[in-house]
Amino acid sequence: MNKEELNRQVELLKTSLEAHEEQVKDLKHDLKTATQRLEDVDKPKLTNKQFDALHRVIENSVENFNFNEADNYSVEMGIESDNKVYLEYIEFESHADLYEQIIHDVESLFGVADEAEDTVSE
Repeated sequence: MNKEELNRQVELLKTSLEAHEEQVKDLKHDLKTATQRLEDVDKPKLTNKQFDALHRVIENSVENFNFNEADNYSVEMGIESDNKVYLEYIEFESHADLYEQIIHDVESLFGVADEAEDTVSE
């Protein structure tokens, strides 16, 4: 093979490689989509209206939670050499109260079916 033929072969291989890279990219996307569908197949389905209502309830629960209450936090203070006090560490400790409020609000929006009812309808 001469130099011209080798250059042509290199260009053909580059073109072929680029085409296959695009195919691999498409296959990866298809695999990701199929994997997500497989994960979602047994999940309960919500209508858009139900999902919007759920979103509003959770949003309102979080907005109505009192994050300004000092007892909700654990803090550690520090003091600098010039006697300035600073907040060294803060941790929100009322997460249980927050998620209980969210769960309560969601339960008031939807009815909760017994497991026995689920299996009878299937």
